Amino acid sequence: MVAATNASADGPVLHEFIVQDPREDLELAATTPDGKLPAALDTPSGVVSAPSERKQQPQVAYGGNATPDSIDATYRIDRDTTRPDAVSYDDPFVPAVTPFKRLYAYDAIDESLELIVGDKKLRKIEIGGEPLSNEDQFFADLFVDVAAGVPVRIPSVGPGARVIAARAEPQTAFELMRDGADNWFVVGDGRKRVRLVMQLSIRRAIFGSPFADASWSSLARFVPVLPNTARSAARDVLAHVGISDAMRPRDALAALVTHFRSFAPSDEAPRAQTGAALYQELSLSKKGVCRHRAYAFVITALAAGLPARMVRNEAHAWVEVLDGMIWHRIDLGGAAGRFEVDPAGRAQPHVPPDDPFSWPPGTESTLDSIGAPSGANDASPTGSSRGPGPNPPQLPPTPSPSPTTADSSEGSDDGRPRSEIELTLANAEARRGTVVHIKGSVHADDEPCSFARVDVALQNGTSGESVLLGAVPTDAEGRYDATLTIPLYLEVGDYAVTASTPGAGRCGASR
Repeated sequence: MVAATNASADGPVLHEFIVQDPREDLELAATTPDGKLPAALDTPSGVVSAPSERKQQPQVAYGGNATPDSIDATYRIDRDTTRPDAVSYDDPFVPAVTPFKRLYAYDAIDESLELIVGDKKLRKIEIGGEPLSNEDQFFADLFVDVAAGVPVRIPSVGPGARVIAARAEPQTAFELMRDGADNWFVVGDGRKRVRLVMQLSIRRAIFGSPFADASWSSLARFVPVLPNTARSAARDVLAHVGISDAMRPRDALAALVTHFRSFAPSDEAPRAQTGAALYQELSLSKKGVCRHRAYAFVITALAAGLPARMVRNEAHAWVEVLDGMIWHRIDLGGAAGRFEVDPAGRAQPHVPPDDPFSWPPGTESTLDSIGAPSGANDASPTGSSRGPGPNPPQLPPTPSPSPTTADSSEGSDDGRPRSEIELTLANAEARRGTVVHIKGSVHADDEPCSFARVDVALQNGTSGESVLLGAVPTDAEGRYDATLTIPLYLEVGDYAVTASTPGAGRCGASR
């Protein structure tokens, strides 16, 4: 509440508003009220304040069904090589790492050329220590649906990040864990929704630095054994790119980055359906968006002898490559036209070091395409420069999912036929904290909508408000089958299960 009163020039000032200055918190070494976190951090991207003590719970949280063995723990590439107009994105970090929130990482390949995690054993992430002078610092602020003894997936800012301090609200016992691909998980002591606030520290060189002059022999111990199908399929791709073991690893990496950054979206789907044939067609035709580039890059790099991972979140995909000392985050481009970021969650953007790899003519980095700061000097390696961007992309939040009924006879806003969703439930009643089994299909003009995202929600029969349960993908035949967890905070009542899709490929949105 602000009050105003008349006062003479020489009279006392009863109230004076003082703007909060995080620099003063730094000078005073102030902490948050609970004493567990610093009140502010000094980062290369600027001084940032710790998350406020109170924050409204979102409708969607991390965790839930995202466990080490859930459907997303492996990755199968799709054939939709079109560029999406927009994607939804959530960034729980300050400074914001948009679009590089690290949520899923894959570092090995199976016989069918799906990407997997080579070592799923979970190891405890220790909390404590001090930030180093060569590290960037971040605050993390996210809600997580934890369960007793169950590791649920949470995002991190990058490979090898350390947790300096952490707290949970309400106060609860928890452990942080990571697997062999550095995917992060949290294990709680009960089934509840908690707010997890952390102070993180990570080597700045990971975000942009020259690849060390390592030898093939020194990197060999970090490369998993590849199935013969993957090694054989990659042989032709390596020859096409001009990679051989006569080159130094850093030179081979530079050639691979140039090749896979040269991909372009395409409205013409690949002819190959799956496996080795699809990998080869994507690699040789240089067709696809971010996920196709990252997927094909990792298979090719591992076959060449370079330790590599594909990393992704709900909106973007990129790669990491190990030089024997650190993992390097490498963007291959190919992102969506725009990122839909909730304005209420926007934060000061992280400014990484300059990109050590060049971009082929006619291509651009993801940071350039979304208008975010792309280097400490705010200049791209090709010499083009821009003014600094004060904020990450600011667009309206994604609307609530709409009911499943859709008229496929009408076109969507982009001219594609509207999608129609079929949805069935295995159980008509469900309690909070339990799962509901859904399955169905998506089609438009009697054709299946392959690899489309289906957003599933519960619509309150009294208020009409919707609560998003989660998103599930369709397969090549347009079918989906999944189990989703009913949130514990949901009020008891009658709900309708609804589904919607933004469309994919030739299929338009269901709204």
